[in-house]
Amino acid sequence: MRGKVIIALICPLLALPVAVTPADSYLTSDKRQVLLTAQEHLLNDRFESAHASLDSLIDGDSSDPIGYLYKAAVYLGQMTDAEQELHTEEFKRLINDVFALAADRIDSTRAREAAWMKLCEGHAHAYRSLWESRFGSFTSALKHAFRGKSSYEDGLRLDSTLYDLYGGLGMYHYWKSAKAGILRWIGVFKNDKEKGIEELYLAADSSSLSHDIARNALIWIWLDMGRYDSVITACREQLALFPDGKLFLWPLARAYFEKKQYHLAAETYTSLRTRLAKSPGNYFNLVECDYSLNRCYDKLDMDELAIRAAKRVEDYYDSIPDRTKRKQRSKLNFLRRVAKRMP
Repeated sequence: MRGKVIIALICPLLALPVAVTPADSYLTSDKRQVLLTAQEHLLNDRFESAHASLDSLIDGDSSDPIGYLYKAAVYLGQMTDAEQELHTEEFKRLINDVFALAADRIDSTRAREAAWMKLCEGHAHAYRSLWESRFGSFTSALKHAFRGKSSYEDGLRLDSTLYDLYGGLGMYHYWKSAKAGILRWIGVFKNDKEKGIEELYLAADSSSLSHDIARNALIWIWLDMGRYDSVITACREQLALFPDGKLFLWPLARAYFEKKQYHLAAETYTSLRTRLAKSPGNYFNLVECDYSLNRCYDKLDMDELAIRAAKRVEDYYDSIPDRTKRKQRSKLNFLRRVAKRMP
């Protein structure tokens, strides 16, 4: 489930239908359209098409960091979607490109464009933090999270009307509070959950590019808070816009399960499993689906279907990489024990 949180946080930037004004000449209509197209591809799991769209943007202006930022986001999306480290070197190179290109432009541009550069810098730190939390070190994840927060704050000092910056700050404030544990209790971190939620609502309502990133973040915050009806409503709306992607199916299935709507949860996990079976990758997510389906059918007292869901793991067990077997050891052992009940 952690990987699903990460991909929800990194999915970049569906714009509200606002006009580009002379005061914000950085975001031209052509650039905005390319970013929207790439984002639509990403949210529909068309990763290669997303990369192709962004390559055209970079070819048009290789000094602009935003194309590199989006490509880094797509690579991180691919890795978290697959629960597998696949494109690390290219991802890190792109992140470093964003830092260098944004720094080059910050001192030579007007305040509005400099604020955009700080947004790119902040997102690059945030993406690197997410990568470190999933595949690297906790210390590095924390370092980049703090640097991202500082970049967003610097951007707001340059231009407080660039509301996209509030999306990054909102995610930082909520999740550092939600995951701080004893550090919050002893006063190292304040409880800024409500502040984070308010910032994300502001980004969702008023930003130029960050409506959807804020909405994605709110879905996972609502899930964390147990606001399952809000999760279900938002996920259904997003699936109507991006029907081919898996991103919104994970929190939707979880919300149905927590609301004890086990039939709907089973239907959603079945939809996920059908898509995953076409390209199972390292099989991590396929195990997740079969385990969750077993739980749904068990709650429904549908014993035969519960056992059948567990038994599916035998069809692909020998193909599962050793690393996935280690990570999913407890669920695999459970499913194999349940499968033995079927003659």
